[in-house]
Amino acid sequence: MIKAIFFDIDGTLRDFTEKGIRPGTYKAIELARKHGILCFIATGRHLLEIQEENLLDKLTFDGYVLLNGSLCLDSSGRALYENPIPLSQKKAMLTLERELGFALIFMEKDAMYVSRITPQLEKIQAQIGTSLPPVEPSMERGLTRPVYQMIPYSDRLSRDLLASRLPLCDITQWHDGGAYDITPKGGSKRLGIEKVIRHYGCSREEIAAIGDGFNDIPMIRYAGVGIAMGNGNAKVKEAADFVTDPIDQDGLLHAVEYLI
Repeated sequence: MIKAIFFDIDGTLRDFTEKGIRPGTYKAIELARKHGILCFIATGRHLLEIQEENLLDKLTFDGYVLLNGSLCLDSSGRALYENPIPLSQKKAMLTLERELGFALIFMEKDAMYVSRITPQLEKIQAQIGTSLPPVEPSMERGLTRPVYQMIPYSDRLSRDLLASRLPLCDITQWHDGGAYDITPKGGSKRLGIEKVIRHYGCSREEIAAIGDGFNDIPMIRYAGVGIAMGNGNAKVKEAADFVTDPIDQDGLLHAVEYLI
Protein backbone atom coordinates (compact mmCIF):
# COMPACT_ATOMS: atom_id res chain seq x y z
CA MET A 1 0.00 0.00 0.00
CA ILE A 2 1.34 3.41 -0.98
CA LYS A 3 1.47 5.81 1.98
CA ALA A 4 3.33 8.73 0.39
CA ILE A 5 3.98 10.17 -3.07
CA PHE A 6 6.90 12.43 -4.01
CA PHE A 7 6.17 14.77 -6.91
CA ASP A 8 8.62 16.64 -9.11
CA ILE A 9 7.37 20.11 -10.07
CA ASP A 10 8.40 21.14 -13.59
CA GLY A 11 7.05 18.81 -16.24
CA THR A 12 5.16 16.82 -13.60
CA LEU A 13 2.94 19.03 -11.44
CA ARG A 14 3.43 22.10 -13.59
CA ASP A 15 3.45 22.38 -17.36
CA PHE A 16 6.51 24.11 -18.86
CA THR A 17 4.41 25.36 -21.79
CA GLU A 18 1.30 26.52 -19.97
CA LYS A 19 3.26 27.81 -16.95
CA GLY A 20 0.51 26.73 -14.62
CA ILE A 21 -1.34 23.95 -12.81
CA ARG A 22 -3.77 21.91 -14.89
CA PRO A 23 -7.21 20.94 -13.47
CA GLY A 24 -6.21 17.27 -13.61
CA THR A 25 -3.32 17.99 -11.25
CA TYR A 26 -5.69 19.33 -8.59
CA LYS A 27 -7.79 16.20 -9.03
CA ALA A 28 -4.71 14.01 -8.66
CA ILE A 29 -3.65 15.55 -5.34
CA GLU A 30 -7.24 15.53 -4.07
CA LEU A 31 -7.56 11.85 -4.97
CA ALA A 32 -4.32 10.95 -3.21
CA ARG A 33 -5.36 12.80 -0.05
CA LYS A 34 -8.81 11.19 -0.15
CA HIS A 35 -7.05 7.83 0.17
CA GLY A 36 -4.91 9.01 3.08
CA ILE A 37 -1.70 9.37 1.07
CA LEU A 38 0.87 11.96 2.14
CA CYS A 39 1.97 14.27 -0.68
CA PHE A 40 5.49 15.69 -0.88
CA ILE A 41 7.43 17.88 -3.28
CA ALA A 42 10.80 16.64 -4.62
CA THR A 43 12.45 19.32 -6.74
CA GLY A 44 15.67 21.04 -7.70
CA ARG A 45 13.98 24.37 -6.99
CA HIS A 46 14.28 26.65 -3.99
CA LEU A 47 11.27 27.23 -1.73
CA LEU A 48 11.52 30.97 -2.48
CA GLU A 49 10.92 30.29 -6.17
CA ILE A 50 7.91 28.13 -5.35
CA GLN A 51 6.40 30.74 -3.05
CA GLU A 52 7.28 34.01 -4.80
CA GLU A 53 6.40 32.75 -8.27
CA ASN A 54 3.28 30.95 -6.97
CA LEU A 55 4.39 27.87 -8.90
CA LEU A 56 1.99 25.54 -7.12
CA ASP A 57 -0.97 27.90 -6.86
CA LYS A 58 -3.38 26.57 -4.21
CA LEU A 59 -1.80 23.12 -3.89
CA THR A 60 -0.47 22.25 -0.42
CA PHE A 61 1.99 19.55 0.57
CA ASP A 62 3.12 17.69 3.66
CA GLY A 63 6.80 18.48 3.14
CA TYR A 64 9.50 19.44 0.68
CA VAL A 65 12.62 17.77 -0.68
CA LEU A 66 14.34 20.85 -2.13
CA LEU A 67 17.51 21.59 -4.09
CA ASN A 68 17.79 17.99 -5.29
CA GLY A 69 17.68 16.60 -1.77
CA SER A 70 20.19 18.95 -0.14
CA LEU A 71 17.53 20.62 2.00
CA CYS A 72 14.36 18.97 3.31
CA LEU A 73 11.57 20.76 5.16
CA ASP A 74 8.28 19.83 6.78
CA SER A 75 5.08 21.68 5.87
CA SER A 76 5.84 24.44 8.40
CA GLY A 77 9.33 25.09 6.98
CA ARG A 78 11.24 23.30 9.74
CA ALA A 79 14.43 21.65 8.47
CA LEU A 80 14.34 17.85 8.52
CA TYR A 81 17.70 17.39 6.77
CA GLU A 82 20.50 19.68 5.59
CA ASN A 83 23.46 18.78 3.37
CA PRO A 84 25.49 21.91 2.52
CA ILE A 85 28.22 22.11 -0.13
CA PRO A 86 31.80 21.95 1.23
CA LEU A 87 33.63 25.28 1.50
CA SER A 88 36.41 24.14 -0.85
CA GLN A 89 33.87 23.48 -3.60
CA LYS A 90 32.25 26.88 -3.24
CA LYS A 91 35.67 28.52 -3.54
CA ALA A 92 36.49 26.43 -6.62
CA MET A 93 33.20 27.38 -8.27
CA LEU A 94 33.76 31.09 -7.63
CA THR A 95 37.22 30.81 -9.18
CA LEU A 96 35.75 29.16 -12.28
CA GLU A 97 33.01 31.80 -12.49
CA ARG A 98 35.63 34.56 -12.52
CA GLU A 99 37.66 32.77 -15.17
CA LEU A 100 34.79 32.20 -17.61
CA GLY A 101 32.36 34.99 -16.71
CA PHE A 102 29.12 32.99 -16.51
CA ALA A 103 26.10 33.61 -14.28
CA LEU A 104 26.25 31.63 -11.04
CA ILE A 105 23.45 31.15 -8.54
CA PHE A 106 24.07 30.27 -4.88
CA MET A 107 21.14 28.86 -2.92
CA GLU A 108 21.06 29.23 0.87
CA LYS A 109 18.17 28.09 3.06
CA ASP A 110 16.42 31.47 3.05
CA ALA A 111 18.03 33.22 0.09
CA MET A 112 19.14 32.73 -3.51
CA TYR A 113 21.20 35.16 -5.55
CA VAL A 114 23.23 35.38 -8.76
CA SER A 115 26.66 36.75 -9.59
CA ARG A 116 25.59 38.57 -12.79
CA ILE A 117 22.82 38.72 -15.38
CA THR A 118 23.69 37.11 -18.73
CA PRO A 119 21.67 36.29 -21.88
CA GLN A 120 21.99 32.58 -21.03
CA LEU A 121 20.50 33.13 -17.58
CA GLU A 122 17.66 35.22 -18.99
CA LYS A 123 16.88 32.63 -21.66
CA ILE A 124 16.74 29.65 -19.32
CA GLN A 125 14.83 31.41 -16.55
CA ALA A 126 12.26 32.46 -19.14
CA GLN A 127 11.96 28.86 -20.34
CA ILE A 128 11.12 27.61 -16.85
CA GLY A 129 8.86 30.57 -16.10
CA THR A 130 10.90 32.01 -13.24
CA SER A 131 12.04 35.58 -12.71
CA LEU A 132 15.70 36.51 -12.32
CA PRO A 133 17.16 36.26 -8.82
CA PRO A 134 18.74 39.35 -7.25
CA VAL A 135 22.35 40.13 -8.14
CA GLU A 136 24.72 39.75 -5.18
CA PRO A 137 27.63 42.26 -5.37
CA SER A 138 29.79 39.99 -3.21
CA MET A 139 29.29 36.29 -3.87
CA GLU A 140 31.77 35.68 -1.07
CA ARG A 141 28.83 35.87 1.33
CA GLY A 142 28.25 32.25 0.29
CA LEU A 143 31.64 31.31 1.76
CA THR A 144 30.44 32.22 5.26
CA ARG A 145 26.95 30.66 5.06
CA PRO A 146 25.60 27.21 4.16
CA VAL A 147 24.93 26.87 0.43
CA TYR A 148 22.94 23.81 -0.64
CA GLN A 149 23.01 24.13 -4.42
CA MET A 150 24.97 26.04 -7.04
CA ILE A 151 23.78 26.59 -10.62
CA PRO A 152 26.15 27.82 -13.36
CA TYR A 153 24.51 29.01 -16.59
CA SER A 154 26.80 28.60 -19.58
CA ASP A 155 27.10 26.77 -22.88
CA ARG A 156 30.87 26.74 -22.46
CA LEU A 157 30.84 24.51 -19.40
CA SER A 158 31.11 20.73 -19.75
CA ARG A 159 30.42 18.04 -17.19
CA ASP A 160 34.07 16.94 -17.42
CA LEU A 161 35.36 20.43 -16.63
CA LEU A 162 33.02 20.80 -13.68
CA ALA A 163 33.86 17.33 -12.38
CA SER A 164 37.58 18.09 -12.53
CA ARG A 165 37.15 21.31 -10.54
CA LEU A 166 34.47 20.03 -8.14
CA PRO A 167 35.43 16.49 -7.07
CA LEU A 168 33.26 16.67 -3.93
CA CYS A 169 30.11 17.55 -5.86
CA ASP A 170 27.57 15.84 -8.12
CA ILE A 171 26.69 17.51 -11.41
CA THR A 172 23.27 17.14 -13.01
CA GLN A 173 22.55 18.68 -16.40
CA TRP A 174 19.17 20.26 -17.07
CA HIS A 175 16.81 18.98 -19.76
CA ASP A 176 18.12 21.08 -22.64
CA GLY A 177 21.60 21.88 -21.36
CA GLY A 178 23.09 25.29 -20.69
CA ALA A 179 22.81 24.92 -16.90
CA TYR A 180 23.79 22.43 -14.21
CA ASP A 181 22.60 21.66 -10.70
CA ILE A 182 25.66 21.31 -8.46
CA THR A 183 25.05 19.52 -5.14
CA PRO A 184 27.18 17.70 -2.53
CA LYS A 185 28.64 14.37 -3.64
CA GLY A 186 26.25 11.52 -2.96
CA GLY A 187 23.30 13.85 -2.45
CA SER A 188 20.15 13.45 -4.53
CA LYS A 189 16.40 13.53 -4.36
CA ARG A 190 16.71 9.89 -3.32
CA LEU A 191 18.82 10.76 -0.26
CA GLY A 192 16.45 13.56 0.71
CA ILE A 193 13.50 11.21 0.39
CA GLU A 194 15.25 8.64 2.59
CA LYS A 195 15.58 11.25 5.34
CA VAL A 196 11.96 12.40 5.00
CA ILE A 197 10.34 8.97 5.05
CA ARG A 198 12.42 8.02 8.08
CA HIS A 199 10.90 11.03 9.85
CA TYR A 200 7.35 10.11 8.79
CA GLY A 201 7.73 6.38 9.45
CA CYS A 202 7.36 5.05 5.88
CA SER A 203 9.41 2.39 4.14
CA ARG A 204 10.66 2.73 0.57
CA GLU A 205 8.18 0.02 -0.48
CA GLU A 206 5.37 2.26 0.75
CA ILE A 207 6.26 5.30 -1.38
CA ALA A 208 5.95 6.34 -5.00
CA ALA A 209 7.94 8.95 -6.91
CA ILE A 210 6.82 10.73 -10.08
CA GLY A 211 9.07 12.80 -12.34
CA ASP A 212 10.28 13.56 -15.84
CA GLY A 213 13.91 14.80 -15.70
CA PHE A 214 17.43 13.47 -15.23
CA ASN A 215 17.49 14.50 -11.56
CA ASP A 216 14.38 12.37 -10.97
CA ILE A 217 16.04 9.09 -11.93
CA PRO A 218 17.55 8.30 -8.47
CA MET A 219 14.21 8.78 -6.68
CA ILE A 220 12.28 6.85 -9.34
CA ARG A 221 14.65 3.91 -8.98
CA TYR A 222 14.53 4.10 -5.18
CA ALA A 223 10.77 4.29 -4.66
CA GLY A 224 8.61 1.23 -4.26
CA VAL A 225 6.84 2.44 -7.39
CA GLY A 226 8.72 4.79 -9.70
CA ILE A 227 6.67 6.58 -12.35
CA ALA A 228 7.87 8.57 -15.36
CA MET A 229 5.75 11.20 -17.04
CA GLY A 230 4.99 10.54 -20.70
CA ASN A 231 6.67 13.84 -21.56
CA GLY A 232 9.81 12.76 -19.71
CA ASN A 233 13.29 11.96 -20.96
CA ALA A 234 13.85 8.48 -22.44
CA LYS A 235 16.32 7.55 -19.70
CA VAL A 236 13.76 8.49 -17.05
CA LYS A 237 11.22 6.19 -18.69
CA GLU A 238 13.75 3.36 -18.74
CA ALA A 239 14.25 3.74 -14.99
CA ALA A 240 10.54 3.70 -14.17
CA ASP A 241 8.21 0.90 -13.16
CA PHE A 242 5.37 2.62 -14.99
CA VAL A 243 5.17 5.32 -17.66
CA THR A 244 2.06 7.46 -17.50
CA ASP A 245 0.66 9.83 -20.12
CA PRO A 246 2.20 13.24 -20.83
CA ILE A 247 1.31 16.13 -18.54
CA ASP A 248 -0.99 17.70 -21.16
CA GLN A 249 -2.99 14.47 -21.27
CA ASP A 250 -3.61 14.33 -17.50
CA GLY A 251 -0.67 12.01 -16.99
CA LEU A 252 -0.34 12.93 -13.32
CA LEU A 253 -3.97 12.08 -12.58
CA HIS A 254 -3.59 8.77 -14.41
CA ALA A 255 -0.45 8.04 -12.39
CA VAL A 256 -2.26 8.54 -9.07
CA GLU A 257 -5.16 6.43 -10.30
CA TYR A 258 -2.65 3.70 -11.20
CA LEU A 259 -1.16 3.81 -7.68
CA ILE A 260 -4.58 3.59 -6.05
